[in-house]
Amino acid sequence: MTLPSKSSKLAGLGAPYLANNFAPIEAETTAFNLEVTGHIPKVLTGRLLRIGPNPAVAPDPVRYHWLSGSGMAHGLRLRNGKAEWYRSRYVRDSSVVTALHVLPLGGPGENRRDGSVNTNFTSVGGKLYAIVEAGSLPVELNYELESIARADFNGTLEAGFTGHPKFDPITGEQHALTYEPGQPVRYVTVDQTGRATTRARIDLPHIPLIHDTAFTASSIIIPDLPVTFQPDRSQARFPWLWDERRDSRIGLLPRNGNAENIQWFETPRCFVFHFVNAYDDNHLTIIDLIRHPRMFDRDHNGPNEGAPTLVRWTLNRCSGQLTETQLDDHGTEFPQINGRFGGQPYRFSYTAHWGAGVTFGPAMKHDMVRGTTEIHDYGTGRMTLEPIFVPKPDSCAEDDGWIFSYVYDSGRNLSDVVILDAQDFAGEPVATIHLPVRVPFGFHGGWVADYGVTSPVV
Repeated sequence: MTLPSKSSKLAGLGAPYLANNFAPIEAETTAFNLEVTGHIPKVLTGRLLRIGPNPAVAPDPVRYHWLSGSGMAHGLRLRNGKAEWYRSRYVRDSSVVTALHVLPLGGPGENRRDGSVNTNFTSVGGKLYAIVEAGSLPVELNYELESIARADFNGTLEAGFTGHPKFDPITGEQHALTYEPGQPVRYVTVDQTGRATTRARIDLPHIPLIHDTAFTASSIIIPDLPVTFQPDRSQARFPWLWDERRDSRIGLLPRNGNAENIQWFETPRCFVFHFVNAYDDNHLTIIDLIRHPRMFDRDHNGPNEGAPTLVRWTLNRCSGQLTETQLDDHGTEFPQINGRFGGQPYRFSYTAHWGAGVTFGPAMKHDMVRGTTEIHDYGTGRMTLEPIFVPKPDSCAEDDGWIFSYVYDSGRNLSDVVILDAQDFAGEPVATIHLPVRVPFGFHGGWVADYGVTSPVV
């Protein structure tokens, strides 16, 4: 799907991000015993989650920004080869409380850190949270995705959190970079008991947008790219814009958090929402990422500055030099890997098509060793966002698992959940679960098993 064309009179407005499958759905949904084509593997017992913006009241189409709407959590529960239920629930931020006349959440952060929470999920200390970056606190959700309370991980978060913690399969901790106006960038870890520890405070001469990070055995990746906090210039309700004054660089922060020893590397001038993975190779650090040519420059209402591509940055820690290699020339975004290989050498990644004009479509499987790409086309008018890799029980091969996707069908104006065999990526789906509603284009999610493997929500 491509954003509707914009005349010069409407250029820069947020209306395209409120149209077609960007548009919010009007009500929460609960549905049981969903229709299935094919066969759901019986070993799958758990929930496939997804989250994205869904304003509770009609926003100002001039000022609306796709990244800013109130969050709505979507969940599909599977058990014994059946799709037992689908639910969508608002994440109860201050705007939802006012618009829907519901009780406010308890917990910390009221009137300060209670903005929209619309980006991702994480599991901390056995509890599920909806999360977001730039200041608002996580919101704890119950099994049916109802909001319970805002949370600061038992008082261990110094400020806000992130929309992109990265799970380390070796240490069992989550790595996060947090940022917000008036605060230093923080490197935070969260252990398996749910305790957050600030390991570094990084003072920068501006406030960059830091959506994601990556890690290796030795380092935490610190992006310092030219999208910065500029509320006086913004035409939308989102104050981060392209900044011609700033250079593009990336830092390697030692895992012990010693910010004085960050090694900085000049990068091509660009913006990065998502890192695929990173790892050390002797004196080299390999970072795979999705590279956008610019961000929030001409379009202040959404991420529409040209097609992003999959590239590799090789950082030579001895020479201080960075080299870039394009790994694939398709427009692509929302990368995922087998989480068992986070921070380590790996072979496969999975992405969704993202073309110029914010165009969605098929899913892709990238062989990072051979340099090849397989494409799964879901059919005419059918579009996926983030594909989720779920390893099969007792799997050994890196790609021995399933790919889950929420797929929008523009012809029916409804969504399905499609399960693929990752080793037969271009083949017929294992199962297609038909939902009674559409799931708007949003951001992130994961498979949360009732027991056993969970990916990528940890």
